[in-house]
Amino acid sequence: MVEFLGDVLYDLKEFSDTRFEVVALFRMIVASICGGLIGLEREMKGRPAGLKTFSLVCVGATLAMITNEYISRNFGGSGDLARMAAQVISGIGFLGAGTIIVTGTNQVRGLTTAAALWVTAALGISIGAGFYFGAFGGVGVIFMSSMTCKIIDRMVMGTSRIMKIYVEGVKEEFMLLLIQYFYDQNIRIVNLVRRSENKWYKKDTCVMIELDLGKRQKHARILEDIRKMEGLRYVEEIRT
Repeated sequence: MVEFLGDVLYDLKEFSDTRFEVVALFRMIVASICGGLIGLEREMKGRPAGLKTFSLVCVGATLAMITNEYISRNFGGSGDLARMAAQVISGIGFLGAGTIIVTGTNQVRGLTTAAALWVTAALGISIGAGFYFGAFGGVGVIFMSSMTCKIIDRMVMGTSRIMKIYVEGVKEEFMLLLIQYFYDQNIRIVNLVRRSENKWYKKDTCVMIELDLGKRQKHARILEDIRKMEGLRYVEEIRT
């Protein structure tokens, strides 16, 4: 009788282990898909971290939570289930830092990618903990907020009072024309810095200018006016 009960308990344990392994595999597949969706959006924009990176981050965070649950189930259950999640959230910072760069025109690139990596790790933790509603809801909110913020950014930043531009001219006289244009348009030059290291040609003149437009107006119109000037080599609006 004792031997029979022992066999039954062993079979139940085997069933429980098998079920846990199936659930764990399902969670990692879901994590790979969710992380890949976010990474695909970044990859389509040519960002340094793409589909594969985001998918791996999400699966890794999920696996950390699954391992945490496995340890708790099989080795006493006295450990803190939130401890490994906290380590994932703090440890993901090194990946985010690696995607942030400052370009030659003082533009900061990669902040959105770094934030997306951090959020993807949080999604992985949710999936690893079995909180599927939070994970799927998170993916939906991320995509929705990304599109909304893009529209708002285009509307707000494209007509803000403060404007920063990077300009290259074929000769010094071009800068005099540019300054005269700002004066005629009642646009105040807040800051002007020469950037000789960024020149396309040694004889070119190269500056970064911060402008106060005085009122909200379309930046595209100002850029179009500058592009019509004789002696222009290159102009770009700088958005940080």
